[in-house]
Amino acid sequence: MIRFRPLAPALVLAAGIAHAQPGEPVLAQLHDDKQLADALAAITQDPGIRVDDPSLRPLAQALLTEGVHQLQAQAYDQALANFLEAYSKLPSPKILLHVASMLRDMGRLADAANTYQRYLADPSATSDRAEIQDALARLDHQLTLLAIHVTPRGAEVSVDGGPYVVVGGTLVTRLRPGIHLVRVRKDDASAELTVNGFEGETKDVAAAVAGTASTANLPDRVDGWLVTGTQYAADDTAGRARRVRTGYAGPELAPIVPRIESDGGAVAARYNGDHHITSGVIALARIDGDGRGFAGGFGIAYALHDRVELDLAGLYSQFWGAYVGAHYRFRTGKLRPYAGGGLPIFFFTDDAMHSTVAVGARVAVGLEVVVTGHISVAADAGYEHFFDVSDVTIGHQKLDADLFVPTVGLIGRM
Repeated sequence: MIRFRPLAPALVLAAGIAHAQPGEPVLAQLHDDKQLADALAAITQDPGIRVDDPSLRPLAQALLTEGVHQLQAQAYDQALANFLEAYSKLPSPKILLHVASMLRDMGRLADAANTYQRYLADPSATSDRAEIQDALARLDHQLTLLAIHVTPRGAEVSVDGGPYVVVGGTLVTRLRPGIHLVRVRKDDASAELTVNGFEGETKDVAAAVAGTASTANLPDRVDGWLVTGTQYAADDTAGRARRVRTGYAGPELAPIVPRIESDGGAVAARYNGDHHITSGVIALARIDGDGRGFAGGFGIAYALHDRVELDLAGLYSQFWGAYVGAHYRFRTGKLRPYAGGGLPIFFFTDDAMHSTVAVGARVAVGLEVVVTGHISVAADAGYEHFFDVSDVTIGHQKLDADLFVPTVGLIGRM
């Protein structure tokens, strides 16, 4: 038997925690999947929020679940894209509070304030209104409240290169202090003006352009929500769908639209494409079943599919080695039983001073347990047979051709 001495690899994973904001639980601090599922279910299963298609509720929950995982990894743009997509599917004002929280953490105070305003304008937002109004008032001390009065009725207004908004009378929006560009158009005519706003100022401007007044039934006041600047896109600015751009001029950032899978009633987020379990890195230990030592290893786990994964690891005891294999998962939820096989290989010099390569075949059954959205642990029991080692001795001891070798591993996934 090849005697092993330990190798101690380590994986270091960091997660960001969003700051607490008024009127909302701190979802990014819920690393327990069950607690997170319960918190999101309270939002998405609210019977007071009507949806035309009941399947949108679990989809929204899965989008939010992935959004929280992205938030914990401090991928704020991706988290925002997922939360906005969830809001477009399920118009819960509670989602708006979490969107406002992220926008504040991203330093987009005007966008956060406009989101709080949208929350307060929602008739189904009945809780924490006084607290949200106080938070909005504090933000308004740092921002410019701009009211753009348009002529004629039905003219379209764009602020700082953002999408055009059809306005019946007045567009009201909050902006960072400074100079801003307002464009107005109607029919074939257009005009633009420059506005300079200061902290805590309420500024009224008139934006007139030649054209025929619209006879459509338009509201006299429109509160602009994520329509100023080029960081967001919207096909219908009167609707609730918004898309996130990377930076000010980058491409649109698609939400991670999950497939829906349920384990024990909890909705799990699934990724774009054909598989949802991502690739990652693995630290593992191979243990001699007869208690004569173990080998450590470090490698990659490449997910070909949600159920099929390839494993490649370097191994070390007193000899160098490698393992190449694959395994198949019977389930893809929190508990993932699997069966696998592969080739363990060790390189060494025997007692006759011959450089030797010991190649084996391995079969195993095991279980992977998901700890968080990015970390899981795995353990299996395996049988290995090494070929052409019956005459090989190391330290005056013949190598065993047949071995019982359990393994344990720690997996960090993207």
